[in-house]
Amino acid sequence: MKLAICNKQNSVECPTDGIRRVVQAALRLERCHAELSIALVDDEGMARLNRQFLGREGVTDVLAFPYESAGPKVEGEIVVNAELAVREAEGRKHGPREELLLYVAHGLLHILGYDDHDPEQTRRMRRREQQVLNAAGFQAHY
Repeated sequence: MKLAICNKQNSVECPTDGIRRVVQAALRLERCHAELSIALVDDEGMARLNRQFLGREGVTDVLAFPYESAGPKVEGEIVVNAELAVREAEGRKHGPREELLLYVAHGLLHILGYDDHDPEQTRRMRRREQQVLNAAGFQAHY
């Protein structure tokens, strides 16, 4: 596994070790290797990327950009909104760090081919997020 983590925000301390654990757990469960770049950004950075790449206004929790991959190796970039993680965690039973790690798991699962466009896909993806987080020693509460 090759993993680059870039912190471009000040809302929450960058949980580098937690991010590594989540990525490693997902890759173990999915039986694949990866070369990934993960960036933590603020609302302003996320809104800019959301507009630039998806043509959507406003912020979102995570953007995932898979690259062309062959075989058991996947490549891509994940951008996580740390500022939104802080706000969302206020209404959940976990802190901003766990919310942020949930976004990392969610983005990585998108790169691995999971989707959440319909209710059944969403249920499947949520189950896998929980499995990934549990395997990494974390829990998420929706």
